[in-house]
Amino acid sequence: MKYVRPYRLVFFVAILGTAIDAGTRAFFMAAISPILENAFGNQDPLWIKFLPVFVIGIFLIRGFGSFLASYGFTWVGRKVVNDLRRLVFKQYLTLPQSFYDQHSSGGLISRMTFDIEQMANGVSKNFVIIIREVLSIVFYLGVMFWYSWKLALISFIVFPLIGLIIAFINKRFRRIGHGIQDSIADITQTVEEVVKGQQIVKIYKGSEKELSKFNKDVNTNRQLQVKIVATQEVMSTVNLMLIAVTLSLIMYMAAKSGMSTEDFMSFFLPMMALVPTIKSLSSVIATIQTTMAAADSVMSVLEQQPENDTGQEVLDSKQVEIDFKQVSFSYDEGAEALKNISLAVSAGESVAFVGASGGGKSTLVNLVPRFYDVINGSIWINGRDVRSYTLESLRNHIALVSQDVVLFNDTVRNNIAYGAQSDCADDQIHWAAEQANALEFILKLPEGFDTNLGDNGTRLSGGQRQRIAIARAILKDAPLLILDEATSALDTESEKHIQQALEKLMQNRTTLVIAHRLSTIENVDKLVVLEQGKVAQTGTHKTLMSQPGIYAQLQQSQSTSLHRITDANE
Repeated sequence: MKYVRPYRLVFFVAILGTAIDAGTRAFFMAAISPILENAFGNQDPLWIKFLPVFVIGIFLIRGFGSFLASYGFTWVGRKVVNDLRRLVFKQYLTLPQSFYDQHSSGGLISRMTFDIEQMANGVSKNFVIIIREVLSIVFYLGVMFWYSWKLALISFIVFPLIGLIIAFINKRFRRIGHGIQDSIADITQTVEEVVKGQQIVKIYKGSEKELSKFNKDVNTNRQLQVKIVATQEVMSTVNLMLIAVTLSLIMYMAAKSGMSTEDFMSFFLPMMALVPTIKSLSSVIATIQTTMAAADSVMSVLEQQPENDTGQEVLDSKQVEIDFKQVSFSYDEGAEALKNISLAVSAGESVAFVGASGGGKSTLVNLVPRFYDVINGSIWINGRDVRSYTLESLRNHIALVSQDVVLFNDTVRNNIAYGAQSDCADDQIHWAAEQANALEFILKLPEGFDTNLGDNGTRLSGGQRQRIAIARAILKDAPLLILDEATSALDTESEKHIQQALEKLMQNRTTLVIAHRLSTIENVDKLVVLEQGKVAQTGTHKTLMSQPGIYAQLQQSQSTSLHRITDANE
């Protein structure tokens, strides 16, 4: 209802339309008694003359009310959907990295699509039914009280019992509703994984496993949907039996009281109309619980705390120096990924982090743009704690080329000039592409820089995708450059050209490099060897090679592997 509030005028008009719909139905039933008495019993010519006009008028008014209700609630419902999707999407853009580590992408997509759509149905469809049926019950009871308050009081015996049954069943509906949301998220996740990894599925014969997993998810969803319907019908049947007992008692007492046929018909029609009304209300309450389960899922995202952006200072500098001071970090209170790391990086210095997988290289570098925050210790940039800067100003000074290249379903031009660089001139974009050794293959594309790259650049090779990402970083021209395996997907010839471009780009620019291929980092100013979250060695390539240790062992191991590959090719 909080999200309905901005549209309360249309919502009120829709409720008014519902009241007109329900009121005219009850009024028509109330009018049966005088119609039977005057038009049929007394054969009054005036009543007979205006009877068709009265019936057509009543149904016209009811149709108008029904239109107002359906249109109004649907209009409000779709507005709420748009607002919620915008809010959830905006929230996705501000949530910390840890949130994405804990949630599957399929589940997050499902909340944007299925769950919010369920909420829309709750407003546009179910709300119409609930308000209409509740008002109908009130109006029907009003007619019944008008003709016989004593008989009408008997009907109140059944309503408290029905209320207790509904309250008891609601908990089951909510629990099943949550299960349905989870099953939809699982289905979405499975489909997304298969679509993205279809080559791996085919090569490694994973079709049967994926199909089995999908069938299990679909069957779970089917079973839960059946449980919802079964519970609905059981509740509806019990309620109908209670109503049947009440009706039989009322009819018995009406017959003994000497009530006229006309009055009994006007009493009996709304009484009978209560049966489908209560049945409809009972059924929609189950759907509302499913809607509430979807709302719980969506609200859980909106209630998440965004990234901790408490900084007040604005970083504005053409150079960046970094000082890691006894930095420690762990994921979810597990084993420490980093342990008391102290390291100074001067402005314009290039530093490469090497070591075995799991040593903490990426974790340490990810702390600089504050994708994660340190647990203990601190990171200082230009003499201030990194947490004192606003996230926007901090990240404005950073360009990133990751091992997992992200390209958008857009043109080459828009992928290079992405975000804040979208206003860059074409000659700047072309220059960045040329520096990244990408211009030649871009010009050979069907529409050059206007070629759409498809989903995550599927139309390009791995090396081409990575060069687009490098061009994006070159165009940003930030004082701090982060290269996470930036040349890992390039062939030898492209790597040579890219390495030359990166070396030019790294001049007078603070650069943090993560690399497994040690041949690409021999000319950096400083090498930092990490082992199990600790600094094991620091120095230049020359000094570290001249002393026994992890770095020399890694160089020897990679050199031996390279010679084996070369010999095999020959």
